[in-house]
Amino acid sequence: MGLDKLHKKTALVIIDVQNDFINGSLANPRAPAILPKIYQLLDNHEWPFVVASQDWHPRGHVSFFSSHPGKVSGDTVNDSFVDTPTKIETQMLYADHCIPETWGAEIERGVQTRLHSLEGYRAPVNYIKKAQDHSVDSYSAFADNQYHRFTTLHSELTLHSIETIVVTGLLTSACVRGTSIDGIKLGYEVVLIEDATESISAEDKAAAIKELQGWGVQVLNLTDWESANPTPAESSTREL
Repeated sequence: MGLDKLHKKTALVIIDVQNDFINGSLANPRAPAILPKIYQLLDNHEWPFVVASQDWHPRGHVSFFSSHPGKVSGDTVNDSFVDTPTKIETQMLYADHCIPETWGAEIERGVQTRLHSLEGYRAPVNYIKKAQDHSVDSYSAFADNQYHRFTTLHSELTLHSIETIVVTGLLTSACVRGTSIDGIKLGYEVVLIEDATESISAEDKAAAIKELQGWGVQVLNLTDWESANPTPAESSTREL
């Protein structure tokens, strides 16, 4: 891989593009539309670092309504913070999802095949398994919702001299939102590819994007981002 073709100091971050969020236990008919955009980012661009996060919930996880008798999907419960029992957070409840060693936890096949093709010789790929603690949920790929534990993501990005993260994936209003906000907090330039992320409705997605822009996240569709960020090889071709 020629360094002259890289998007230097920029990492592609793919959030939770897992079967359960596409056509599994939390199936979302809006989700499949983003897959060709993510394929394009993997097929047509070269990156110094690629990240793919996965929800990785143990059975009985706090976010499962099945863990709370009498509750159904969409209900909420109040949980104490691990480090500060007097502090309370509201936990949204969902159907069981993304349990290790299940099909639903696996990354969508087209994305995973492309990631496998990168590993080892075209780009480093870091898989972030998050929300493994029974009692704490984790939307962000950087840390759990209480900032009780941090993943290796920030240290890995620092190791690879990454300054900008290009964020894609599911859901715009949940794990994409959490990752993007934490990226801003940690000092990264954060770019969200608008048509490579989805939520449960157009309204939900629009509200999340408006909030993220308020945090300083740059929001672009893939065509506009590619126009603004050609590889050096593409730039030379355009100048001929």
